[in-house]
Amino acid sequence: MNKIEFKRLVIGLATCLLLTTLGSCKKYLNQVPENSLTGDAFFKTEADANASIIGVYDALQACSDEFLTWGEFRGDLVSPLQNNDITYPYFQLFENNRPASVWAAPYNVISRANTVIEKVPGIPVLDNRFTTEESDAIVGEALFLRALSYFYLVRTFRDVPLVLQPPSSDAVDFLVPKSPANIILDQIEADLATAEKGIPVKYAKDADSRGRATKGAVNALQADVFLWRAKYVEAAAAAKKVLDNSLYKLAPGDSWFNIFSQKNSVESIFEIQYDYQLSETNSLRGISNNFNMNPVLFTYFDGEKDLLRGLNRTYREAGARTYWKYTGLNTDNIERPTNDPNFILYRRADVMLMRAEALAHLGASEKEEAAVLLNFVRLRVSLAPYDFLDGNSPVDMFMELIMKERAMELAMEGKRWFDLVRVATNENQPDFLISRVVAGRTVAERSQIRARIIDPRGWYLPIHRDELNKNPKLEQNPYYQ
Repeated sequence: MNKIEFKRLVIGLATCLLLTTLGSCKKYLNQVPENSLTGDAFFKTEADANASIIGVYDALQACSDEFLTWGEFRGDLVSPLQNNDITYPYFQLFENNRPASVWAAPYNVISRANTVIEKVPGIPVLDNRFTTEESDAIVGEALFLRALSYFYLVRTFRDVPLVLQPPSSDAVDFLVPKSPANIILDQIEADLATAEKGIPVKYAKDADSRGRATKGAVNALQADVFLWRAKYVEAAAAAKKVLDNSLYKLAPGDSWFNIFSQKNSVESIFEIQYDYQLSETNSLRGISNNFNMNPVLFTYFDGEKDLLRGLNRTYREAGARTYWKYTGLNTDNIERPTNDPNFILYRRADVMLMRAEALAHLGASEKEEAAVLLNFVRLRVSLAPYDFLDGNSPVDMFMELIMKERAMELAMEGKRWFDLVRVATNENQPDFLISRVVAGRTVAERSQIRARIIDPRGWYLPIHRDELNKNPKLEQNPYYQ
């Protein structure tokens, strides 16, 4: 069976799962009908388990637009061509009926993951070809995907509803209030700790090792979560697990652009997979074409003479400096012909810089390693190392240089806004975010933008009005009340 035939089979099974598990969500006079579907008729075989987890990855494919929007467009590395439903986050003016406040896609991932987590552990009893170890691995994947989705939600909205039950019965109440961000983050940590035990290091196919949850992907997400919470010792330890994993290597500097154009590189840890031959496409090309590269980022590239990550890599000159990571096929100005670039969530260079950030907050010897890691990322693309950094360098200096490097390395990968929020919050320096965002706006925009982000509560988005109308237990985020 070829890949396309297998995918069609899985989609059919996953559709069956979805209809089975979601078909009974609506209540009727608060009574559970006798024939309420629970999904038990589906979860009986190894094939059912495999189809169910593929269904969660299918739901994840619908999230790349939101993940990029939430993590990038409020930052200082993009300049919109116009004010529209894609670019308006740049202007920091939010009404609760705009698309960026829609959280349905990650909650769909969570819903499907919850079903897998509940139902798959019962299958080994019914199918002796399906072992407990295989069940634990699939449940681990679902826990990872649930944790990943909640991490995006909590960084974007802060307090959100915590739903851990699947829609397997009409008795399940999904109209729940928001849970505090720390409760969500505690659950994420717990999910990842369990996932790490059961998930494999790699799969038989290399593409699966970059596109399905592995121990490396779990450790990368753990490092990100710990760093968000200023748990620097834990973040450094989780990142080290990734860097010690022989599956991941830095791509050579002269082929840096291949990380994006060729998919699933040696550097990749986890990517959302797309393939136009399977009708799996996304809007990343179109979305990125709504923005030019911000002069802030151009100044970084130009000042460093960064030839391996700058022109015809991160951006191209085509009447304007447009982003090229999702649009380009190569460095010779040839465009990608299809709308199926992968969306990279984690890669080795990102984790190296995360570990450097964590170590910079620890002792002198840890700071020395932080300098080594930062300089290694630079040397990969033939930039001069920061030889003046050592164990006595202040944290502020490290953070300035690490954040600059993350901008040049990870621009338009959905990282920048979250980076600014994290550092400004953890260092208790709101101006770290405010000054950079304001500097990335035109002179005419700056006073209004400053006023809109001066209150850190405004760093999180409003809940969409449709969610508020559907769920009377939800309260609008404080800044928008």
